[in-house]
Amino acid sequence: MPFEDELGKVLRDTAGTFTADRRSLAEGSLTRGRRRLARRRASAVAGSALAVVLVATAGVQLGGGRDGDGKAGGPPSTPAPGGGYRNFAVTAEEMENILQNGMERSGIGVGHPKLQAQGSSEASRSATASIDFEDGFSAARVTLSVRRVDPAEDSLRKLITCPPEGDSPYEECTAQPDNRAVKGYTEAGKAGGIKKWAVTMLSPSGYLIEVATNNVASPINATEEPLTRNPRMNPGKLRYLAMFVDGSFLADGKPNSLGTAEPGSTAEPGDILPLLKDLLPERLHVYSEGGTATEGHVVVVDSKSRARTYIEATRTAGDKEAWNETLADGTKVGTRQLPGRQPGVVQLRVDALRVNGLWMSVSAYNAPSPTSRKSGASPLITAEELKAIATSRSWLIAR
Repeated sequence: MPFEDELGKVLRDTAGTFTADRRSLAEGSLTRGRRRLARRRASAVAGSALAVVLVATAGVQLGGGRDGDGKAGGPPSTPAPGGGYRNFAVTAEEMENILQNGMERSGIGVGHPKLQAQGSSEASRSATASIDFEDGFSAARVTLSVRRVDPAEDSLRKLITCPPEGDSPYEECTAQPDNRAVKGYTEAGKAGGIKKWAVTMLSPSGYLIEVATNNVASPINATEEPLTRNPRMNPGKLRYLAMFVDGSFLADGKPNSLGTAEPGSTAEPGDILPLLKDLLPERLHVYSEGGTATEGHVVVVDSKSRARTYIEATRTAGDKEAWNETLADGTKVGTRQLPGRQPGVVQLRVDALRVNGLWMSVSAYNAPSPTSRKSGASPLITAEELKAIATSRSWLIAR
């Protein structure tokens, strides 16, 4: 199974409950009779390292299933024919949080976000949300729409099916596994104009999800020229966002804490990434980010030259020692400039070894990643600024 499909499955499993609707015998002509799965405790996914990470980073608390009377442990009931997808209840605030949390999980650095949303309490009425934000290039917009549907409805298939290429209104369209379609097109058919990318997803839990983005802040009555040829979020990040939204809803039509947690209130991967972001010079614009329990990295961008720099911070347990300075508190510091893997790429690296054994290493590359081609003559951060990050006492409290 492709990674992103496995990820989508784990998101749904770890969000609290995974229930696949079993069609009643009256509708039993479907070749795939859906079986409802009892709600499982976190131990059901404990064997998956990815699931553990998702639970840890999202702060999700998994609970046992409940029967129709609200008592724990009872067998799930099969909904009446046609009635399993009529329940839908999500507030505007919850939609805002789902979109903003999904953006963060997709690795998009969001600055000065402006959110608008509309909730829904009717299955036939979509709940929507949009976010306008700044990045290193310009302003950008992402929109989200969710409504309740029966995924077995034949009329929905056209929404996730690409039309014949000759008759297609899209510049590009791909139908993908797990009932998704990725569509890209330029409005009014103008080359280099306002472009839109969208992912439409038909969730097996009974949701029709669409996430979309444009290469301008507001596509309606836009007077500005697009500053980038393509929208800010690429199709891969939009697919991830759609799967995050799917994992943020239960099969009974309600959202769960995976997506609705207050943005910024849940732990990011480890403590390395948030501390690295806090220690960056304010002049740097974060383009994307990521991290694990022992590593955090960001890509920063120059809004004028569009040059990008990859900055990473890691804990290391032994490496080639190259100390050239000892601070008053006994911390050893080593500053080096090393050749990168690609022509013209350099790595600025600062290591700091404290007397308690904590060894932090901070590096910057004049490239979007350690293996990418050169982007700019030198990194957008200086060796002295890297030294300030590496020797910060903040690392002493990092897990």
